[in-house]
Amino acid sequence: MTLCEELYFEITLTGAKSDLKKLVSFLRSGGLDDFFEFSTDYITYDDDFDAAEPDAETTVTLSNDDYGIEISELDTDEFLEVFCRAAKALDVVGQLYDIDDEEYSFKSDKGDSYYVNARSVSRFNEDDDLAEDDED
Repeated sequence: MTLCEELYFEITLTGAKSDLKKLVSFLRSGGLDDFFEFSTDYITYDDDFDAAEPDAETTVTLSNDDYGIEISELDTDEFLEVFCRAAKALDVVGQLYDIDDEEYSFKSDKGDSYYVNARSVSRFNEDDDLAEDDED
């Protein structure tokens, strides 16, 4: 699916605090720059996030409800392949939608190599994950 003109999203990420911090670091370092410029204004931490132990489960929400992002086009499959691979250690539930209220809901469970929406299951290549892990 392709979303156009203005992008909105709400994505809930649940997992170990240390894994959430890794994803936030990826986002801050420009991991999504091929799609749009990510802002830390989009991040909302659970109230208990700061006090949580590194392996404690907590939640972070990414939302830009108040900040529509101007885009020409966003291919949801391309975006989610990058995003869900980066968030593979987390449970991910979210919605992407545009100014015309075209909506794309998705879910990717912790450890999964795919994300699911109402229309299909899209798998991303785990060999790419292994190649990226080898480079680190």
